[in-house]
Amino acid sequence: MKKLLLALPFSVLITACGAPSVDDLKIHPDLLRKANIECRRLVEKGESTDTEKCNNAKLAAEELSTYVHRVR
Repeated sequence: MKKLLLALPFSVLITACGAPSVDDLKIHPDLLRKANIECRRLVEKGESTDTEKCNNAKLAAEELSTYVHRVR
């Protein structure tokens, strides 16, 4: 039981460090906004935006845009 209680916080920390999923970005607009800002800064620096976070942010923005256009 004690091992489980010790392992649980570490598993949460490990999963929290990864790039947010497309679904997470669609649900949390602040997270999507921050990801887009980070990706724009990478572009300004001349660095590659071919990262999981930037790719997920791009997909989430496209899906949200498609959804908004379908609802109208």
